[in-house]
Amino acid sequence: MATTALLVCDIQNGIVERLKSQDTESFLRRLSQTIEAARKIGLNVIYVRVAFRPGFPEASPRNASLARVRAHGGFVEGDTSTDIHAAVAPQEGDILVTKRRVSALHGTDLDLILRSLDVKTLVISGLSTSGVVMSTVRQGADMDYKLVVLEDLCWDTEQDVHDAALKVIAKQAQVVRSVDWIAKLQ
Repeated sequence: MATTALLVCDIQNGIVERLKSQDTESFLRRLSQTIEAARKIGLNVIYVRVAFRPGFPEASPRNASLARVRAHGGFVEGDTSTDIHAAVAPQEGDILVTKRRVSALHGTDLDLILRSLDVKTLVISGLSTSGVVMSTVRQGADMDYKLVVLEDLCWDTEQDVHDAALKVIAKQAQVVRSVDWIAKLQ
């Protein structure tokens, strides 16, 4: 397991608050328990958040999704919307990566960190399944990482979108429930 890292992607205030679901607390509680289990056995826990510089110089108007973010003005560095949610806040020794695109690997120093730590397996959780999770899996597979996706620690705004994304993800990653993954750790 020394070559495994847990990625906690986009679990930040500005994204969690959009969920507006009664299951949000349960989701955050399961994620917190999973993070603690990973820490307990010494796995690297890496948080990935999305944040932009003031003025959004990295958000091209040709990119439809980033143009929407730019138009609404959210997720600017230093804004509370970019802070990791308090229920799963990083602790000393955890790593924080800032991204400016959907994939956690595109244009970030995440691959450099993973290679420096000799990580070969990525265990991925995040919001949303069809966004950061799928994009990171697709890119991570091309970069030869072994991939595990914690299906109950990914979420999308619509259940059918989540389910469809997991079908695609399962072609390149092992998809498991967090309790089953934790059981394997012990």
